[in-house]
Amino acid sequence: MNVTFSKVSKHIIFWIVYLLLWSVHDLNYNINILENLKTNAIPFLSYAILLYINLYFLIPIFLLKKRIASYILLLIVAIVVITLTTSYYLSLYFENIDISTSDFFESIRGKIAVFTEVIISICLSMVLFLIDEWYKKDQLIKDLEQRQLASELDLTNNQINTHVLFNSLNSIYVMLDKKVNIENGQSHIFIKSDGMVIKVFIDDITYIETANDYIYINTTNKDRYLTLVSLKNIERVLPKEKFMRVHRYYLVGINHVNKLEGNLIHIGKTKIKISRTLRTQVYKSIIGTKLIER
Repeated sequence: MNVTFSKVSKHIIFWIVYLLLWSVHDLNYNINILENLKTNAIPFLSYAILLYINLYFLIPIFLLKKRIASYILLLIVAIVVITLTTSYYLSLYFENIDISTSDFFESIRGKIAVFTEVIISICLSMVLFLIDEWYKKDQLIKDLEQRQLASELDLTNNQINTHVLFNSLNSIYVMLDKKVNIENGQSHIFIKSDGMVIKVFIDDITYIETANDYIYINTTNKDRYLTLVSLKNIERVLPKEKFMRVHRYYLVGINHVNKLEGNLIHIGKTKIKISRTLRTQVYKSIIGTKLIER
């Protein structure tokens, strides 16, 4: 995980402001804000642990990979554990300060109050996470568009050079007609990636995976291209005898499959999961009649 100082600073500021605002809210029950800050510090630490587990573990591994049931179950378990742990801590904390408050946090009402704080914290963090993801995606799209525009302008300014002119014509072709007729024996495709139009040989493509609205095209020479195309559209133009869908998120080059192991496909050192509904078809297409048995 690449964590910059700026990002850490933003998170620290967020928690300081959040803790301060919540302690100000608690002035309705205790007019000493310093005591409120001290009381809320440990519970908010547990909330923070839960939020970062959610943002950097549960969401990437389960939610973004459409494993909704597992995500919800694990999140509920985490919320219940944090709620019970925090309620128990607050009950012990107030035991020698205010017995009625201690009893409150031991009761169902107290646990509901803590549960509400946890849910509010998670909702707020999810909103901030979604806003941040939207902003990064918007910036990525703008950056790609600017690089593409700069590349096209550079090609135009150097049109006297025959090599540059050839690339310009290819760029225009890609922009006007994105459908590549692979069936006529074409050995390559052109894609837009990182502000450039890149030739990719079909036989070099090992597998393709989705990345939200983008796809990653992986090749035998270890190059990995990010391009704004859907997996469905790239599947249409690639030859069906060389590529097949093995999962809703993966398209693999049949000739690059090294090994089949249960519901996994091995391509080099990469393991790709096979969808249960496609497993029989995948085995049949890849192995066919070539399996040697006793």
